[in-house]
Amino acid sequence: MNLSHVVIVYETEEAARARLQRYGYTPELAHEIAVYLGQATDLPDFFGEITEALNAEGLTVDFIELDALLARLPDLMPQPDSTILWTITDGIRFYRGSSISALSRMAGFARYGSPATAQHLCQNKFASLALAATAGIPIAPTLLIEGRKQLASLGDWQQQRGPYFVKPNTLGAKIGIFSDSRCATLDEALDRAERLWDRYHDRALIQPFVAGDDVRISFMDLGRGFRAQLGIEQLAKDPRSETGGEFMTMKDNETLSGARDTAGTKGGFGENREAAFVPKMIDLRHDKTARSLAAVEKIETLAEQLATLLELRDYFSIDVRIDASGSPVMFEFEICPGITIYDFQNYLKTTHGLSLGAAVAQSLKISFQQRWGKQEA
Repeated sequence: MNLSHVVIVYETEEAARARLQRYGYTPELAHEIAVYLGQATDLPDFFGEITEALNAEGLTVDFIELDALLARLPDLMPQPDSTILWTITDGIRFYRGSSISALSRMAGFARYGSPATAQHLCQNKFASLALAATAGIPIAPTLLIEGRKQLASLGDWQQQRGPYFVKPNTLGAKIGIFSDSRCATLDEALDRAERLWDRYHDRALIQPFVAGDDVRISFMDLGRGFRAQLGIEQLAKDPRSETGGEFMTMKDNETLSGARDTAGTKGGFGENREAAFVPKMIDLRHDKTARSLAAVEKIETLAEQLATLLELRDYFSIDVRIDASGSPVMFEFEICPGITIYDFQNYLKTTHGLSLGAAVAQSLKISFQQRWGKQEA
């Protein structure tokens, strides 16, 4: 059968805040953590564009909040062979969007996005890095810390003398990254790790601080070759950031959570805060310096290795940092990158020359054709 119906599931900030408070988080912390779901807050602004693009391809679409999906399943079950299910938010801790990939398999629906194994892995940065390292993908030496207790380590720590960088293991959107997350000594780093455990009840990663630039690798499958569809864009350093551009913090990012970023405005958690700066992305393929040329070649190889290893498909993103020579170090990947935020919107425009709605319509149809692949059995 052909695809005729698209179901887009999203977890809202409001639902996440209420659930986190039921589990004992203060309203302030629940609000802080839920900003990660800012793309869901902005999604209604795109309902019209996405619906129009899908209708033009002969497809109907339902946008369903995650908590309403179970009640809607009986209505969807009569047409599993012509329906594709897509969750635009992920998470197994704090957020619950990754449950949808497993649910789609159980219910017999085609799934847009990577398999459940990758969905459940992506929020755990340490586990992701450990698996990537087995494939020879470059990572930074990493300690996994609960409070001040070391649970596990990756890489060679014998030669590490600082500075160090500390971040949460399962929180994204720069949540838990402060201006003092870069530390001179390991004792200071353990202090920051203990703070993350006390504040969020999340384990911490301690890594050597990598001097360089953040690069976002974006991908959406529109039927061309893998490397040709990669977006490789560096986040320009802005001296107005809390650390002068050395790294992004939660304070920087709290006003950059949605599609309106490109206009310098904000939504969600940052609605009452002055925007730190308007983010700018640099397409490394257009920057013909020796460093950028070296970075692009190495990043393409890294992305292909990781996508093959984890069976990533349809759309995803990878975060790396490049040093002075252009050599990348992988930090994390996302199964459900924010389709409404500035970097992905920019990627679709510059790499594919398409709006969000037009790109999604094409990519969903391509994904649906793979629903009977043996890897989906």
